[in-house]
Amino acid sequence: MPGPETIRDYLDTVTAQIRWKRARTVVVRELETHLEDQRQEFQAEGHPPEEAERLAVEEMGDPVAVGTDLDRLHRPRPQWGLLALTLALLLVGGWLRYALTRVGVPWEEDLDPFRCALSVVVGAAALMGGYFLDVSRLLRWAKWVYIGAVVAGVLSLHLSPDVNDAVSYFTRYVVLFYPAAYAFWLYACRGKGWLGLLAAVAGGIPLAAIGVEAPFLQGVIQLLVIGCFLLLLAIWMGWFTVPRRQGLAAVGGLAAIMAGTVLWMLLGAGYNASRIQILLHPETDPMGAGYQSIMAQRVLEASRLVGEGGDLSIRTNTVQGMQLPPEMMLPEWNHDFLPTTMVYKLGWLPYLLLLAVLAALFLWMLRRCACQRSQSGKLLALAVVGTLAVQSLFAVVLNLGFVLFTAQLPLVTGNLHSVVDCALIGLALSAFRSESILRDAAAPAPETLEKETA
Repeated sequence: MPGPETIRDYLDTVTAQIRWKRARTVVVRELETHLEDQRQEFQAEGHPPEEAERLAVEEMGDPVAVGTDLDRLHRPRPQWGLLALTLALLLVGGWLRYALTRVGVPWEEDLDPFRCALSVVVGAAALMGGYFLDVSRLLRWAKWVYIGAVVAGVLSLHLSPDVNDAVSYFTRYVVLFYPAAYAFWLYACRGKGWLGLLAAVAGGIPLAAIGVEAPFLQGVIQLLVIGCFLLLLAIWMGWFTVPRRQGLAAVGGLAAIMAGTVLWMLLGAGYNASRIQILLHPETDPMGAGYQSIMAQRVLEASRLVGEGGDLSIRTNTVQGMQLPPEMMLPEWNHDFLPTTMVYKLGWLPYLLLLAVLAALFLWMLRRCACQRSQSGKLLALAVVGTLAVQSLFAVVLNLGFVLFTAQLPLVTGNLHSVVDCALIGLALSAFRSESILRDAAAPAPETLEKETA
């Protein structure tokens, strides 16, 4: 049978062979561009427009065979292993939150087994929702994704309830998405030279300001560290069409200034300076600011390799005629210090195994980032992995008794926090799954730019 003679008919036949609907748009765009170029070349040789179009179509080859090859090439890459490991950790975290804290139900209204179960169900839904999300479409609307994140942060500051009349409760969870939102902003600024680089740097200011306003110190430090890393990597990949060395030097200097500012805020006179003093020497205020640190260290010292720990040698309080369990004498024993409670109730070995599995998840995701061909997908996934890894580091340090600010262990600490972690992981896995259809806008290679400016 005669094949198609027009570009439109050819494209329709090719796309009919492609089963993944998201891939059809990418394939049509690329094939149409190539066919239009071929038609223009034939017209330049003197062929009439209709004949030039027919020749371009014929030269491309059998559309069914081409479509079959493209269907085999453009398929989603399932991430079943990472999904299964994430779901397993989510289940373990939900069980730990219930099993280790149910003894506090008479005194703690928040220790509700229904909430723990609900967080696992909603977390699994958030994970799958992020996994099946169309990242390629989000990248096309990258600027608006960033703007939406800023608007969500501003609204959360004004609408969410305050904790202890100081911390905007829901803002801290919005800020956890900000490294990923900043990755979208970097993508929106690519290919615009020094102005694009300046806009990329400026884009981090509203995000950091919202974190400071919350206030959420962990989130601000997390954003600054990961944001600087993503910006340096974007410059290295030539996203802003500026000389690589000059761009890296400019951002490196800016990073040094920001690091100095953060250290000044932490070490300067006032409340933060006293917090640093207590961090290093909690024994100077054992019944005040240093109490939490001293109690955490005492709980860890009384813990065993496997099984419940020994006597804490402390006087427990009595509430409503009932004596509190010893572990409840540690403030935030059921939230930020849930890992410490786990060590005391189950032993060091289960806790270390849990950390090893979390590390395996992050390393596995990091390996997938290294293999990612799409630069935009790689940057987005690195933002997620960096967010989870920094959270884990802060949580481990906190649960060793070094108390500076709150920190949560991903997929383990906090019901709503676990849901946010699942959504972030789902977003990264979506980038891995959609690798074959993610396309980066063209940008000059940094080596060429360096030669031109030499």
